[in-house]
Amino acid sequence: MSAATMNRASERVRRLGWLRYPALFADLPSPQAIPAEVDFLAEFVGPAWLRLSSGPSLKLTALAGWCGKRFADGRAVNLLRPHRNGPVQASLAMKSALAPSSIDGRTTLRLQYPREAGVPWRWAVDEVRPLGDGGWLGMMHLELPLLRRLHFPFLLTPTERA
Repeated sequence: MSAATMNRASERVRRLGWLRYPALFADLPSPQAIPAEVDFLAEFVGPAWLRLSSGPSLKLTALAGWCGKRFADGRAVNLLRPHRNGPVQASLAMKSALAPSSIDGRTTLRLQYPREAGVPWRWAVDEVRPLGDGGWLGMMHLELPLLRRLHFPFLLTPTERA
């Protein structure tokens, strides 16, 4: 599959209105398995206010320099590049499971951060579904009252092992 074809489905999700992402996510197929031995480049998607504020907001947390996720042996870990030209580091491992989505109740790949992850990650859950071009649409939310239905979209694109 060419790079142009690989990016087609992912490209259409980059600049949607924030309120359109839950419906798009609900239309995606449920994953059949946890990705095996793959690194994904992460990208904030959605309206400009969300894309532009997400990176600086993460600098205040344990995910400063977040640039992707790595899947291996049924587990997921975040990838960070704290300094622009520095090496990629693995941080904040997550429990991976196929489980019901908080958006529509259908099966999704649910990534749960450990309780030891600190604020706000101890309450964070990433839900991801395949886009059909190798990319995955992710929706992050916090498992807290009033915030469970507030989802923040991100895109994962497969890349060479960091």
